[in-house]
Amino acid sequence: MQRLFFVMPEQQIIRGTKEEQKTFTEAMRHYSMAKEDLDSRLSNMDTIDELFRSYLDEDDWPYQSLVFDPRTFNAILEKTARLLANKPRGRLVPREGGDSLGAKINNELLRYQWDDNERISNLPMLAKWAILDMNARKYGAGFALCKWRYEMKTDLKNKKKEIWFDGPDFKPLINRDCLPNPSYSFIKNWFQHRDYLTLQELENINDAARSTEKIYKNLDLLRDALREGEGKGGDRRATNWTSKNLSIKGLTDYLGQDEYFKVIEVVTEYRNNRWITFAPKHGVVLRDISNPYEHGQIPVVMLRYYPVDDDLYGLSEIEPVESIQKAINALVCQYLDTVNINLYTPLKVRKTGVEMHTLEFGPGKKWLMNDPATDVIPYQASGAGVAEFGNTYRFLTGAMQAALGSTSAGISNLVPGESKKTATEIQDLALQRSARDNFNQIFLAEALKKQMMFWFLMNRQFLFSDPTEKVKVIRIVGKDAIRYFQKRGLDSWGISDGAAQAIVELRTQGVEVLPEEFMTPLSTVETKEGKMPKFRVEESGEAGYLLMEKEDISGNYDYIPDIESMQLPTEQQVLAVKKQMIALVQDANTRQVLLEEGYKLKSKELLEDFFEQIGLKDAEKYFERIEGGKYGAQAQVPTTRPSLIGGAAGAETGAVSGAVSQPAGLA
Repeated sequence: MQRLFFVMPEQQIIRGTKEEQKTFTEAMRHYSMAKEDLDSRLSNMDTIDELFRSYLDEDDWPYQSLVFDPRTFNAILEKTARLLANKPRGRLVPREGGDSLGAKINNELLRYQWDDNERISNLPMLAKWAILDMNARKYGAGFALCKWRYEMKTDLKNKKKEIWFDGPDFKPLINRDCLPNPSYSFIKNWFQHRDYLTLQELENINDAARSTEKIYKNLDLLRDALREGEGKGGDRRATNWTSKNLSIKGLTDYLGQDEYFKVIEVVTEYRNNRWITFAPKHGVVLRDISNPYEHGQIPVVMLRYYPVDDDLYGLSEIEPVESIQKAINALVCQYLDTVNINLYTPLKVRKTGVEMHTLEFGPGKKWLMNDPATDVIPYQASGAGVAEFGNTYRFLTGAMQAALGSTSAGISNLVPGESKKTATEIQDLALQRSARDNFNQIFLAEALKKQMMFWFLMNRQFLFSDPTEKVKVIRIVGKDAIRYFQKRGLDSWGISDGAAQAIVELRTQGVEVLPEEFMTPLSTVETKEGKMPKFRVEESGEAGYLLMEKEDISGNYDYIPDIESMQLPTEQQVLAVKKQMIALVQDANTRQVLLEEGYKLKSKELLEDFFEQIGLKDAEKYFERIEGGKYGAQAQVPTTRPSLIGGAAGAETGAVSGAVSQPAGLA
């Protein structure tokens, strides 16, 4: 029986205490095992990248024509664009200790953090999920890290370090730097990720929890190791793997060649109960801590659409059609070579009967030969391949589109050689694509749910970890959310029982008082400035501010992803449904049935959505409130309400993710 032994590299210097040396040896064995598995996959990843990038190697191609039919690229891109076209509309539902109001508040917090995450990498969350999706489709699996990021930056004006970002992060990973445990078909026991960081990043970024303390140790040992190293720029990524994307364009991978910002290969091993960070090339353990997250999980999201038995990576969408794609490329290039031969026909020349130096093409040129009928004869190429090209091409492309679950315009997938689809075939292909999309949505929904639950659990642990911050202010946008909080009375003002009694007593004494002077918020939050309403709407009515307390995120919730909302919208179907609803609103029988059941349709909201759907912006301006009408607004007592911005409240409340570009206390 064959046994595998993972031996430490020769002359590997392990720095640190005996306990740190033992930890490094343990993590390095895992690194060697996972790297061996990864190295065996790199050649297949390179082939997939070539097919996705529509690349043909000129030195290894038997045809003169270099034409790639980019069907694999189109298939991957169209599926990603089709499933990830919009932001998700998932929601939290309450469990033990949770309620509907807390679920709504946490939903709005997650929505804000989804948008705010763009500040970290200048990529919107939807683009990050698209990267993860394409990695899963190309290689069989994609990986992303969900950790809490606490980063400080120096303010040039005040010369002080301030919080720049403090919140959950989502980072899609490069598959060539992912080192999962290859023993299982799912992430278990440990997961290693290889990153390339500078010393400055190791000193300023905290990716474990919210803390002002440095989380990496032995940085002095790492500096000594860098001085002793051979490379001036630190560790180079090219020593681990060659970037196929750069080599296709003939570019050089410069990561690790900067002498002033030296890069260190840093590997973090994530376990359920422990995190180990080490520099494999320098023998230094930089961190060995308990899992800082109370959820006790490996903070990695894996997206895999087609699981395959015991293979962690599953099935790539390119793998089943790889041979068909190569056959199409060969067929197209062969056809173009034949066309070129017919356009520029080779000549069969008898060298003993022709003066070769006279064979020049151009007007008025003279060829000197003995017998013009036999000394120079054009080569007659066979036209059989050209005649069959159309049928063969349609057959291959139809087979490939059927395998990918896509449709090909103008090409039948069922009848070889047929250039037009039947109505039945179009319907069947649309059903097939929908079935595949629904199958993909099962795995996409689970991955999205895991990411959102990671964020929610980290919010509950770290958002109010600073004891000096009692309140967080989040900006609320969206009519539905604003109406919900108003309906719950979070922005309502009224007169308490004690104030009402005081008014009565004053009036009995002949003192004329105004009720407005005794109005207080019905739903309050205690701040240094006093009691403040929990929710306030801007004068424009398009946004509001919600004061969030620790109790609002203390319950338990489940996240239900709405993947269908991320697909490309079918505008015509939505408009048709809303037109039918408007017609129902005008029907007297419908209104009567609803009134008998104690309901009525919100006609204004329905018309607003309809107007905005057909392209009219700011549909609210087309409606004017009628004062004193049958359904007019109830008279509201004017009152001056304290501002939530600035002042003592602004000093006490904290930004949700520490954005220095926002006003004090605002998210």
